[in-house]
Amino acid sequence: MWRLGTLWMMREGLPGCILHSANSMKSIFRPRWRHCLAGVGLLAVAFLIWVQWRASSALRHARDEIQASQTLGFTVRRLSPVGSAFEWIEAPPAFSTATMFQGRFFLCGAAGLFEYDAQGGLVKQYRPGQDLPASPLERMAVGTLRGSRQPELFITTAAAGILAYDGERFRQVLPNDPEARTLTSILPAGSGQLLLGTRRRGVLVYDGHDLRPFHPSLSALHVTELAGADADLWVGTLDQGVIHWQAGHAETFTESEGMPDLQVFSIALAGSQTFVGTPMGVAAFEDGKFARVLLPGFFAAALYAGGGRLLASGPETGMVEAELDPAGAKRLNAPNAPLRRTTPIDIAGVRQIFAQGETLLAVTSTDLYQRESPRGGWHRIPLDHGAPRFHNAVLQDRNVSALSLDSSGRLWVGYFDHGLDLLEPDQRSTLHLEDENVFCVNRIVPSPQDNAVAVATANGLVLFDSFGKKRQVLGRADGLLADHVTDAAVYGNGMVLATPAGLTFLDSSGPHSLYAFHGLVNNHVYTISAEGKEVFAGTLGGISILENENVAANYTVATPGLTHNWISAAVRTGDGWMVGTYGGGIVKLTPNGRFENFDTGTGKFEVYPNAMIATPRHVFAGTLGKGLYIYDRASNRWSVTTGGLPSLTVTALAEGHGFLYVGTDNGLVRIPERDLP
Repeated sequence: MWRLGTLWMMREGLPGCILHSANSMKSIFRPRWRHCLAGVGLLAVAFLIWVQWRASSALRHARDEIQASQTLGFTVRRLSPVGSAFEWIEAPPAFSTATMFQGRFFLCGAAGLFEYDAQGGLVKQYRPGQDLPASPLERMAVGTLRGSRQPELFITTAAAGILAYDGERFRQVLPNDPEARTLTSILPAGSGQLLLGTRRRGVLVYDGHDLRPFHPSLSALHVTELAGADADLWVGTLDQGVIHWQAGHAETFTESEGMPDLQVFSIALAGSQTFVGTPMGVAAFEDGKFARVLLPGFFAAALYAGGGRLLASGPETGMVEAELDPAGAKRLNAPNAPLRRTTPIDIAGVRQIFAQGETLLAVTSTDLYQRESPRGGWHRIPLDHGAPRFHNAVLQDRNVSALSLDSSGRLWVGYFDHGLDLLEPDQRSTLHLEDENVFCVNRIVPSPQDNAVAVATANGLVLFDSFGKKRQVLGRADGLLADHVTDAAVYGNGMVLATPAGLTFLDSSGPHSLYAFHGLVNNHVYTISAEGKEVFAGTLGGISILENENVAANYTVATPGLTHNWISAAVRTGDGWMVGTYGGGIVKLTPNGRFENFDTGTGKFEVYPNAMIATPRHVFAGTLGKGLYIYDRASNRWSVTTGGLPSLTVTALAEGHGFLYVGTDNGLVRIPERDLP
């Protein structure tokens, strides 16, 4: 078009200046259009870059918000020994794991952390409640956190988070969420992280700066064991089998996939093979795929695999050593192929089997064994050499459920699942009593009339003479409402018994019972206390006050001031009752039927069943995870003490000869009442 216009002007005889002007405009407009197009292009590119930056920023912000929402809060504090007047009554150490750190052996368990020198001499014992938080120790491992300069010894606890020991000092990493404090397993990862198994929050990861869930697919699990690495992880659970997490994908193996049981207690790795221990045998995997079940029916609480051998141990049985076929996968994938050879080893109750160089080590609840060669024998390491023998425990167990002092000053100690001990006044000699009836002990009641002792158990009421000899067992067949006796108290010339089906009175006329049909507020009676002709019955549904074996009054949460229907403990204080509830703390029932609350004593916590006693100066109440509550009768105020206790769960109390005895789920301590904080 431009050329046609020029020719037309020449043909029409237009002046040359006009032609020159047209040519000039052509030469000017062409580059300007190019510049405009280039500018528009640059603006488009800039706009695209800006949009991409905004999108990237939004994604980064969203990712940061998600990570922040998943990050768990925690506090870190240095630990210092707690000065305490509580005296431990020695019980078994209950070792769970061992490891080498800075050239020394460390063993941990419910009794604390034990440090030994190269000769097996006990260098130091770090006790829960004194040197460490008041919680049993579970597992430990040596690792290096991201950004740290040296390895540390990391220890998991039952309820107090993580402990880190650098060889000189301890620090505690305590999550704000109580469910993140209950740790079951630990696995240091090469990336400078700690993988942590919990009872309810699944797998967590801690790197020294952040604590967060490891992956959504591994949350809300009761983890029992961890093995592998952060990129290839095996997770054992209590009721969901084993989970294999790899490359962001979680594959679950249950009984449908061949697992012998859903409960997993141990995992061992050996090359491409994985072995998973359950109560019903060992599941064998090859390259992440289920292969077969080894040792069917064997309770494999601890496992070790290496050198062509598999070692397994049960909680009560000895070890078994199984020789694996060198063919590995070919052998494992044959469904009915037997092991080449299995050899029993007479070491019972092994908790952990691990290698230290060429030496194999096995940890039991009280000892450490070693084997220096594959064909050699096992020998106990004399850990107490050159140090006082802490193995001379006077108690048979740590999980105390009942306490009482008899008229001779002997201390009766009942256990949740291990019978009872009778300690002489010097506390140096012990008589242990345990059978099919004396097993799960709920209450121990000395009878002042005939120097006998009545023991309420889950299997009946067991009567002992003054020498600790069993005289008689009473149960449902003998007229009790139930075999399970939850509590007992002296009443008149006989006794009154609490059961899940009501109350049974025992006297010279024989047994006679009372339950909801007769006006009892609830049949399930947890605690009983008697004073004269008055009986206090604490039940799952409230309180019944009886006079002359008749219900005189019932109280429930509909009564102003009563904080909870579940009544777990009660003692007489003057003309009223101090009442412990399972969820509403402590209240006082006055003679006029009113309930009084306390600033400290009343709250959302659980008083442990039957863990309440009264002295002329105090009332004491044991709690679930909150320590020991102390009531000063002169000031009418409650206070709480935790320092010096081996556990914050106080399960039983007794007093005598100026001492207060405090039983917990992790041992027994005593303190002069005058020295109470």
